[in-house]
Amino acid sequence: MYYNVFYFGVKAMPEKSSIITVRLSRRDLDRVEAVRALENVDRSTLLKEFIKDGLRRRVIHLYQMGSLTAGRAAEVLEISLREFLEMLEREGITVNWDSEIIKEYLKSRYGESDIAQSSV
Repeated sequence: MYYNVFYFGVKAMPEKSSIITVRLSRRDLDRVEAVRALENVDRSTLLKEFIKDGLRRRVIHLYQMGSLTAGRAAEVLEISLREFLEMLEREGITVNWDSEIIKEYLKSRYGESDIAQSSV
């Protein structure tokens, strides 16, 4: 007796969305619509991208001001510490390498001896 076994990949359930209301001035709405038309995307997608980009910029600014550690910034953005450090590098932003969380990350990634040698 033979059985045919099929595996059907199960896609992750999308995160449930929340509905919010935002009031925009006519001028702001016109600017959003102008960009939307240029990019040929729906308004909801465009606004989600604006929020994501704005949140990233705000978190980076808070990190620069010393209000957030790199680890906490990565948590807020829901990315790894490595991704956050790479983001800072791409943006040309100085990283506070003296931070304890950065030291711990480097130790776990590269080992204690490599860190000691690189700081000499």
